[in-house]
Formats: sequence, C-alpha cells, structure tokens
Amino acid sequence: MEKRAPQKIDWVMVESEGFRFYNLNPEEGIHIYFTTKTTFNDSNENDTQVSEQIRALGLSDSIVTMKQTHSDTVVSVDFPQEIQADACFTTMTGIALVVKVADCVPIFLWSELTKLIGVVHAGWRGTLSKIVLRFLETVEGALKLPPHMIKYSLGPSIGNCCYKVGRDVIEAYERLWPESKNFFEKKRGNTYLDLRSANRFLLNSVGALEAKSLNLCTHCESKRFYSYRRDSGKGRNIGIIIMGETKALT
Repeated sequence: MEKRAPQKIDWVMVESEGFRFYNLNPEEGIHIYFTTKTTFNDSNENDTQVSEQIRALGLSDSIVTMKQTHSDTVVSVDFPQEIQADACFTTMTGIALVVKVADCVPIFLWSELTKLIGVVHAGWRGTLSKIVLRFLETVEGALKLPPHMIKYSLGPSIGNCCYKVGRDVIEAYERLWPESKNFFEKKRGNTYLDLRSANRFLLNSVGALEAKSLNLCTHCESKRFYSYRRDSGKGRNIGIIIMGETKALT
C-alpha cells in the first residue's frame, strides 16, 4: 500500500461578513481562529466588535468565555457558559472555547486520538505559575490522556523583541523559577522576556507536540492586532478553538 505523505498544515487568512480571521485546521474536525483588528475602538465598542466577530463565524450560541484573572485555574466545560478561569477544555463537539488576549500568549491544544480541545491564557503571571502544565495535569487526571498525546499551537502575542519587563517580574522569576533565566535577554540597557519560548519549553518538556504556531508579535503588528502595551489597554484579540462542523469560510 502506498504511504501517504504527512499533511502539511498552516495558518491561512479567511473572511466572513467583513471580518478577517487567521484560521488553522490542524486535524479533521478541529478549527482554530484568531481575530484581526478592524478599527481602533474603546473598550465598550471593542466588546461589541468581539460579539460581531463571533457571530460572523456562526458561533454566537456555542461559546465558552473566561473571566481571566492571570490565575492557574483550569476548568472542564460541557456547555456554553462564562467561567472564571484562565484555561479550559472540553470533549464535546460544537462548543467554542474563547480566549481574550492583547499581549499574553493564547495556547490552543487538542488531541487527534481522543476527542479533546482546550485553550490557555498565559501572561507573565500565568507563565510563571506554569498554567500550561496545570492544564496538562488536569486533563491527564480527568481523561487519562498523557501530554505526549496532546498537540498545541501558540497564537500571536508580544514577542521578546518588545516585551520589556521590570525588576518585579525579573525577581519573581528568579525566586520561583530560577531555571527560566534563558528566557530573559538584556539589550539596550533593558531586560526582555520571551513568553512564547517559556511556554513552548514547558509544553515540550513533558512531551506535548507543537503543530504550526502563528509567531507574530502583537506589539509590532499594529495594523493586525491589539496590544495592551502599545494601545494603553484598549482592545482585545480573540482566539477560538472548536471541534465539529463550522461555517464554511473563504
């Protein structure tokens, strides 16, 4: 029997109702979306825009949203709702897991062997508390699904090119995660933190497998994404992962 070449996957740009999204379909029936910037709005208007973007994807009645507090809380969900957490997962089809970010790292996770999708919000606090490991531990405990059976993709976040941090962050990492020194870089008289590399290291260290990540800097890409630092806290980018059939986009 002829062997089939591994399927090459990549993020592509799709459109719906005037909105543009990055889209990754890493496995059959698994869909990931990341919003792009349409206009610069204040916080209330951005919330309206987010609702319109979710509606454009045909997911308004299917979403799980998180009240994110930079915690290490991981929640299992099986119906649309709002939860207080910074990570969640489901084994149910038709449930869209939503994460809001402006510079923090959105991490999308799934398994091709067992029905599972999840999403993690990792800023500097979540990265320091190793929320991605907490996610994997929780999933393994609930589903008997070890990390090496899980794949992940990192969405756009602030890069080490732009993420300048102060002594409070540096000292917190030195105290609680001294091995993290390799994720800091000194340049131009300042110290910069590489959140993507830190989370990638944690995931890879326990055997999770990286698929195609969207390695774009939210701070640099001012025409595409909102950035908490650049935009003084205004605006959020939205990451969504869903398992099952979705609206056809081109």
